[in-house]
Amino acid sequence: MNKIKNKISWIVNNEHFIFFWLLLLAIICYGILIPTLGFYWDDLPYLFQFSAFGSSGFPEYVSSDRPFSAWIFSATTTLFGYNPIGYHSLALLLRWLCAVLFYLIIKEIWPNNRTSNIIAASIMIIYPGFLQQPIAFIYNHHFSVLAMFLASIYLMIRNVKKDKANICISIASIALSFSMFSIENFAMLELIRPFILWKLFNNKTGKKTNRLLKTLLFWAPYLIVLILFIMWRVFIFKFPTYKPSGITEILESPLHAIASILGRIPGDFYTVYLKAWFTSENIPTVSDFGRTATYLFWLVISVMIFLCITMFSFSLSENTGKKKEDKDKFHTNYEMLIGSALLFLFAGSIVWGLDLPIENKFAWDRMTLAFFPSIALLVGFIFSVFERWKIVHVVLITLLFTQTAGENYQNSISFKRDWDNLEDFLTQLSWRIPTLKENTIFITSESGLNYYSDNSLISPINLQYSDRPSDKELSHFVYFTNARTEDWFENDEYELDYKKRYRSFIFYGNTSNAITYQFDPPNCLRIMDRKFSNSITTPNLTDRQVKEIKFTNMNLINREPTHSPFSPLFTESSTDDWCYYFEKADLARQFGDYDEIVRLANEAENSKKYPRIGSEWLPFLEGYLWRGEIEKASKIIEDISNIEGNYQDGMCYTLRRIQNASDFPYKADLGKLIDVNNCAN
Repeated sequence: MNKIKNKISWIVNNEHFIFFWLLLLAIICYGILIPTLGFYWDDLPYLFQFSAFGSSGFPEYVSSDRPFSAWIFSATTTLFGYNPIGYHSLALLLRWLCAVLFYLIIKEIWPNNRTSNIIAASIMIIYPGFLQQPIAFIYNHHFSVLAMFLASIYLMIRNVKKDKANICISIASIALSFSMFSIENFAMLELIRPFILWKLFNNKTGKKTNRLLKTLLFWAPYLIVLILFIMWRVFIFKFPTYKPSGITEILESPLHAIASILGRIPGDFYTVYLKAWFTSENIPTVSDFGRTATYLFWLVISVMIFLCITMFSFSLSENTGKKKEDKDKFHTNYEMLIGSALLFLFAGSIVWGLDLPIENKFAWDRMTLAFFPSIALLVGFIFSVFERWKIVHVVLITLLFTQTAGENYQNSISFKRDWDNLEDFLTQLSWRIPTLKENTIFITSESGLNYYSDNSLISPINLQYSDRPSDKELSHFVYFTNARTEDWFENDEYELDYKKRYRSFIFYGNTSNAITYQFDPPNCLRIMDRKFSNSITTPNLTDRQVKEIKFTNMNLINREPTHSPFSPLFTESSTDDWCYYFEKADLARQFGDYDEIVRLANEAENSKKYPRIGSEWLPFLEGYLWRGEIEKASKIIEDISNIEGNYQDGMCYTLRRIQNASDFPYKADLGKLIDVNNCAN
């Protein structure tokens, strides 16, 4: 038994094992579900540009907001194409690399602070406040730049510790600092350099004057890069995306602006450092999470508990150096706390300067990225307080890491399900709208998707329906009425030419060439219109949704040929599903093909497929009535009446509308149904 303990202790305390430990954390928190994840949010517009113009088209595509970022997208699309596993694996490895570099940095600064350093580096991996790790295509860029920044810091430190600075290392370190031109999120973290240099030169020179001079001289080239970046970003390239309202307010009313920022700091601190650890308050159950997902959740929890207890119990069981004096320990902790505070202010400066929100939900959780180093140091400092109480220390670490692993797993599950919903949406769209005329606008305020904006959906819909995918002119457009407030929709402006630019693409359309839809999974996609699917047949619509229906032009939809989801990216949903029968029946109803509706109804019945909401019965009710199958129509009416929800009005409206059709041949039978079901009024 002692041999086993000694072997475990030797492994855990091996310096190289730390890198494996960090990789294990990354896999547990983000790697398990990688095979099931897809593309999200801004991933899809970038992949649309890739499909249209290839990897070489990115320089023009990103020229409007981040002109020096094309390299990462050109490189990753060349490597991975449309394979999401490649991008997700790279994102995991890049986050791991950032944690490794961070560990190497703080190890150089505080070499006798091993346990706290390991905890701090681990936080770089597991921090749950950043929820967008599964948006891998986009955030490979962010993590690449963060890794370059950290690598630059590490090389600088290694150079300082040499008796004579190595010119090649200096050039590499300075070159890596230019990565801020690619994305600005981490630029102000550069201000931590002089504090690191001041600390490092403490042991190399006695006089404070010499120490200050060496610090400034070593910092000078990095400061020049930072100044060049600020001049370029503020005065040359300016602010194409986010307006510097915070900076403007400081210039116009400095006292008021400073007071506003000071008033905001406590709230942002709470959001980033405290609230972030409790983004999910639910413990998964089989009933609402699914059997496999729930069992996998508890497996993640169990593995994390085992690893934490093993790692930190044995890591604390032997010292890596001589015993520290209390004074030295206090000084190290003090420096970690000061470093965390400085990094918090530097990370927040961009957020406050641009007056951007920080939230613990999609999509403003992305603002937490620059706070990673500060959070890591703060948690490392907090746990150092408990280090002398071994059992308490291990228990607290285990609780925090386990809680975080569970949150990250649940977050990945939500992304996995949204990808599944997107594939269902596109498949159902292909069933309901086999072909769609070009220059059409899709309108909705209820997309049913959590991690996709209207700009996101423009890409897959164009890939699905466009006959000219390599053209800079978009054939279709998507407009979320709850996210945009353009005059044409707000003021009911029909027959209005509509022009909209998105990066290097442009759309030309007309506000009367629109299709309104509603998607609320697991319910089926519904094309909304005044005749079939309106505010009567679909209860509980918002005022905005009712307004959207007026824009629908059903004449834009054709039955042939069928345009399926773009297969390199998406997998079609199975036709062995109720929504297949509903979408096909709804399409047939639009074109008066009642024989097809009856065929679909009988096939669905034989396959034991049934709707979740009463309004999804209505196309089949209409098909049976037009073909004189009154008994089956009566059965559907009974089923609608028994389904929970207010679907009686929609059913009655449908019966009356059919009766009013001049060519309906079974008016007497239908009249009896209307009377029996109290639908006359």
